[in-house]
Amino acid sequence: MMIRPSRQVRRLFTRCLPVCAAIALTLTQSPATAAIAPRTAAGCVDWPTDKFLQTPLTAKANGGQGFAMQNGSYFGEGYHVNCDAPSRMNQFYALDIGLAEGDEVLPPGGPGTVRYAGWAPAGWETCGQYIVVDHGGGWWSYVCHLSRILVSAGQQITDATVIGLAGGTGGFAPHLHFGLQFNAKLTPAGGLYGGQSAQPRHMFHLSCGRGFYEYISKGQKVCY
Repeated sequence: MMIRPSRQVRRLFTRCLPVCAAIALTLTQSPATAAIAPRTAAGCVDWPTDKFLQTPLTAKANGGQGFAMQNGSYFGEGYHVNCDAPSRMNQFYALDIGLAEGDEVLPPGGPGTVRYAGWAPAGWETCGQYIVVDHGGGWWSYVCHLSRILVSAGQQITDATVIGLAGGTGGFAPHLHFGLQFNAKLTPAGGLYGGQSAQPRHMFHLSCGRGFYEYISKGQKVCY
């Protein structure tokens, strides 16, 4: 005979659902994914946790290791400055990861439309060859220093599209510099400016146990 739980028990269970789900998620995260939540910099925003975001590398990264280390500049360091400057490229939450020359690069925000693909114009030269992708709702991503671009402006892409190959164009040693933007704009020549720099949140990774990096920490191992 099936025993039907009381209304009070059902109500308690219903109230517990969101909290219990959050606890379960925390318990099942690996130490690599359960990062401590940093405070969002003033003027910046967080990438929505319910919007797709992925690590922009493949299983072929670094000679088939399938991972890269966050290295070089971190949030607020070097060229990684500005949250909401109206006439500058806002890169406070841009990330550098150690990809080798020629490593495949995926779009961080997954499916979308390529807004720009080519050499960065005057004033943005340090990006070298770069790509800007529109992921809808005002959310964009960009990748810099590419050795080769494999997409063109206006092209529709998926999360699995290899959009370019890592490099060091713009005057740097090979690595991948990528960032996320909200409500940014492009100059007629293709320079990215305005809007707000977005902090990577809930970034999907397929390898290393598969899961999500809630935040990316300085010096962290980043798996494809």
